[in-house]
Amino acid sequence: MEGTFRREVVQGRGLLIYLPRSYGEEGRRYPVVYLQDEGSVMKQTANYLEHLFIAGELRELIFVGMVSPDRNHEYTPWPSPAVMPGSPDFGGGGSGYLKELVEVIKPYIDGQYATLPGSRDTGLIGCSLGGLISMFAYYLYPDTFGRIGLLSASFWYEGLLEFMRTHPAPSSGRKLYMYVGELEGFYKTNVQKHMVPKTLEAHSLLLEQGLGADELRFDRDRQGTHDGVFFSRQLPAALKWLFGAGIATGKKYKG
Repeated sequence: MEGTFRREVVQGRGLLIYLPRSYGEEGRRYPVVYLQDEGSVMKQTANYLEHLFIAGELRELIFVGMVSPDRNHEYTPWPSPAVMPGSPDFGGGGSGYLKELVEVIKPYIDGQYATLPGSRDTGLIGCSLGGLISMFAYYLYPDTFGRIGLLSASFWYEGLLEFMRTHPAPSSGRKLYMYVGELEGFYKTNVQKHMVPKTLEAHSLLLEQGLGADELRFDRDRQGTHDGVFFSRQLPAALKWLFGAGIATGKKYKG
């Protein structure tokens, strides 16, 4: 039996929900990972993730992919001019988007599905601008999202590093996973050419703010470019570190 996908709309927000193969077994409840961009990074690796579940290499998870009609608006924390001619400006609607996620979407999911609702069992993962808004949530809602995954997050975004410098990292108990490909931004001529150095600067800043090895992990790929191939390749590693392993199929997980 494989896991199942279902689509729902909650107060106008489209959701793609994945339920693991054991879902429905009496007494079982699951961590939840909320994913930007409709969970596209998960859909590309679903078969492999199910293998990890069956092999006991990863805890079974519920995934909730959120549809965004305007990611340039919803995935940015404040307005900023476009970085390419002819492209729309960044709208800066991230605070409203995250408020909807925390006050509407998460309560709905916790009410309708067999979840583990605490922060230590609630993740938020995004790629590129989706990683940017996930990083913003790390600061705004640390009591809601205790597991954050940043796959090639847009640390080049104007004002983000300054925001991080003036907002200390949340207290211990949270886990933050970062990844960047070393070829990202290599051919860019705009601010995105700083993708790698800005990510390195953000990582150093978090270390300076006191995050230890049990709270922060940073992976890099020497051949990695800024595209879904590498985002999806890195997702299993992120999930393993953020949520840990399960045990053999048919048995309850430890803890």
